[in-house]
Amino acid sequence: MKTEEAKAVGQRIRKLRGDKTQVEFAEDLGIRQSMICRYEAGTQLPRVPALFRIAQYEGVSIEWLLTGKADPAAQPMARDQIINLAAKALIKTGDPETKEFTEMMAYLFKNRRTMQRVLSYYRFMSR
Repeated sequence: MKTEEAKAVGQRIRKLRGDKTQVEFAEDLGIRQSMICRYEAGTQLPRVPALFRIAQYEGVSIEWLLTGKADPAAQPMARDQIINLAAKALIKTGDPETKEFTEMMAYLFKNRRTMQRVLSYYRFMSR
């Protein structure tokens, strides 16, 4: 993602944070304060899990977080729209592993049982 776009995403995240400190906001989201700092500075684009957390916690759409084009209080996008938007954002990074990752995520979203197993394993390993 271009630096200008990353900075714009960071500005939207800063706007959502409101009067909370970065530490408070990060604790609410379950991510590190240093990541909030990077996002707001526009030096790093949030990864998909962080985008989901921020959007869900603040009640905004991922589309608005990434593009600023949708109403911040818009109804959540359909699952396929989220997948496509996130995949496009990942592919723009130029990371060689993104194609494999986006294909894996598309497979998981199509196969609900496999996704539940992966999430259960992730929760178990995160303890």
